[in-house]
Amino acid sequence: MISLSALPIGDLSQFDWIARFKANQVHRLQIDFSTEPELTPLERSLISPSIQSFQKGEASEGRFLLHHAKQYADRSHDPNYPETMKWFVLEENWHSSYLKKYMDYHQIPVARHSFPDDIFRLLRKIGGLRSEIVVLVTAEMIALSYYRALAECVDSPALKSICRQMLKDELPHIVFQSYTLYKLKSHPLQKLLRILLMEVTMTVVWFCYKKVFQAGGYSYCRLASDCLGYLKQSIQIEETGTLSQKNQ
Repeated sequence: MISLSALPIGDLSQFDWIARFKANQVHRLQIDFSTEPELTPLERSLISPSIQSFQKGEASEGRFLLHHAKQYADRSHDPNYPETMKWFVLEENWHSSYLKKYMDYHQIPVARHSFPDDIFRLLRKIGGLRSEIVVLVTAEMIALSYYRALAECVDSPALKSICRQMLKDELPHIVFQSYTLYKLKSHPLQKLLRILLMEVTMTVVWFCYKKVFQAGGYSYCRLASDCLGYLKQSIQIEETGTLSQKNQ
């Protein structure tokens, strides 16, 4: 499990986050396929379903998220928050683009539907901004383990570079969204709901794509340990606005 403690938390303003996202746009990943081997039929069948699902999940336009962000900004007098969220959504779309380029190179078709993604989208629309963020950050925490496993599944330099970029970007996303939850203020019951959501979601993702996780060195226990460890850190940020070393 990767610790979030080395990343900035409450000391970043919306201007800081916008600057961070803008800087990332200047240094987008250039995927090198010059040494890329052809996928074997076994490798293709192993990774295609999960890559198709995660690519679709990263491709959201974020209309509901941006709508709720605008409502929150009006209520809380935080006019720069919607702009920050626009840059966040753009970075997520870059992730979708990376996976799409990999899929195109290896002639993996784009999925029209994905069961995990369909469930995530439904859950995000149930509530307001908090519901959107909780579902998003849950998916991002699971993605950390997924991309670490995916990178070890096949001998693909291009895929490994994509996974490294995903991990580099997703960690700050989790911090950013967790700190937003801190500003929204939560009820103690919502902590239990976050734990339940994580336990259910990681179990569904495991059963859908367990072959990828297993090929990448993950057991269900390791996945659960990682995801619940990330969640513990996220909840601490949500509750206190900081993250202490001893509670990781």
